Amino acid sequence: MLAFLSAHGNVPFSIALVIVIMLGTFELIAMIAGLSIFSALDNSLSVDIDTDVDMEAETSITGMTGLLGWLCLDRLPLLIWLVLILSSFAIAGYVINFTSLQISAGLLPQLITVPIAFIITLISSHFLGNAVANILPKNETSAISVDSLVGCVATITQGRAVKGMPTEAVARDEFQQKHYVLVEPERLGIEFVRGTEVVLLARKGKVWTATQI
Repeated sequence: MLAFLSAHGNVPFSIALVIVIMLGTFELIAMIAGLSIFSALDNSLSVDIDTDVDMEAETSITGMTGLLGWLCLDRLPLLIWLVLILSSFAIAGYVINFTSLQISAGLLPQLITVPIAFIITLISSHFLGNAVANILPKNETSAISVDSLVGCVATITQGRAVKGMPTEAVARDEFQQKHYVLVEPERLGIEFVRGTEVVLLARKGKVWTATQI
């Protein structure tokens, strides 16, 4: 078994498994000390996606917003999601290579197994992520209305935004949780480019109007 896990073809998957074990070990030690690494990091790195954004709306969502939502990153604590991703990647890779070993008495090249395992991982993140999210208790203390983002500072994450052509931005609420939203200037003749910091003024449908700081 050890020879199989340490085989060259399994190195990427063994690395993923080691990271999962390390995260679990650190969390156990922290819990004994009365702390929680998972909770502390999740509070500082938490990501939320504006669930009021319609994926089939006339204004299409670009960039990471749709992908992160499909991967359930908006429904799971960040480090739980990370453990799910790494575990799925490791298991998928081991299963592929074990099957190959039984059929052909050899392991497949990493150029074949890694992409296949990665695709399986994405699918696993979607379906298993939804299942885990339905089991986890909901934290209502940090839940806020999307409309309460009025006055929050957002940073344009990609592209450019002009009146009538919004682009993606990320804002933090009072709990320091991230929200990905669509943003456009409040007036014609103004352009927001990537990295521009703006203040959210009002939400009209799925799009926020904003002004540059």
